Amino acid sequence: MNSLPSTQELLAFQDRWVRPAGLLAVLGALIFGVALILQQPGVGEDDAERLTNFNDHATQLILSQGILQCIAMLMFTVPLYVLFKCAQGRAEQVKAALVGFAFIGPVLFGVSGVILTLGLNDVSDKFVEQVPAKEREARQEATTAAGEQPQGEGPAAKGQTTTSPTTTTPEATTTTPETAAEAEENAAEELADDLIDDSGTVQTGALLRFPAVLGLVIGLIYIPLWAMRTGLLTRFWATLGMALGASLILIPFGIIGVVIWLAALGFMLLGWWPGPRPPAWEAGVAIPWPRPGEGPGGPDEPPPSGTVEGSGREIAEPPLPEDRVEEPPSESQGQRRRKRKRRN
Repeated sequence: MNSLPSTQELLAFQDRWVRPAGLLAVLGALIFGVALILQQPGVGEDDAERLTNFNDHATQLILSQGILQCIAMLMFTVPLYVLFKCAQGRAEQVKAALVGFAFIGPVLFGVSGVILTLGLNDVSDKFVEQVPAKEREARQEATTAAGEQPQGEGPAAKGQTTTSPTTTTPEATTTTPETAAEAEENAAEELADDLIDDSGTVQTGALLRFPAVLGLVIGLIYIPLWAMRTGLLTRFWATLGMALGASLILIPFGIIGVVIWLAALGFMLLGWWPGPRPPAWEAGVAIPWPRPGEGPGGPDEPPPSGTVEGSGREIAEPPLPEDRVEEPPSESQGQRRRKRKRRN
């Protein structure tokens, strides 16, 4: 377990870093959004079309898919780091070594994007240079195959004699040959696939995406979890962040939801979100959110509502003789008292 800093030290850290972290989160989300808009010209139905479009808009796509997205992801490391440190300063159970996941995922994701765009730029140049010859060759082969097909059917057309009219077998039927346009399209797609598979730069960038996504998933689950446990994030926003982080494994465009969540986190850190921040921020200590059925102090403290059984007296007061009823003096006792008075 890590040793907790003093409340004054933690609040001083927050004063220095919370607002800059929020500003970087909002700016990073804006830059990422601009990058998504600028990379639209690179969209295509297949690899051949995407490489052609990349070659036509190389500078714009390198800037958007590579540089701008990398800058945005690097900015996101700061709010994740600050949120981790603020949670760590309030709970001894937070593992200090896991602070690296505030950096591993975003940094690898941004670096992989730069490497991928540089590799695609090189591959697109080769594709545009080689595809005309490949398409011309495929077109010639398709034209030759189409021209040879009637010659193969000549003997049957001329009525050559056969031993029996039932000797026609399924092997005698042929598939429909490719047209010249289909042959060109298939040749271009095969060339694009071969160039991408043979590019070491593209493959390196693609391989880096796996640890990048894995690092983002771990960071976006662990950090919001402890932010919720220490009272820095509400249950809703912490759970949403963890769900969006886990979605990166299954949803290709899940990173967009993560960016939106980080932008909302930035507004919270800046104090621009509707409503005040959770009280744990100002208190400098952990104020966990009570679970359903618990009081504000945790599981040992009952809810404030409801009736409390008791007599309403302080514990130090002696018990009242509520269950004891004094009997009136009997006649014999009264007679004895009168006799004593007469004797005196």
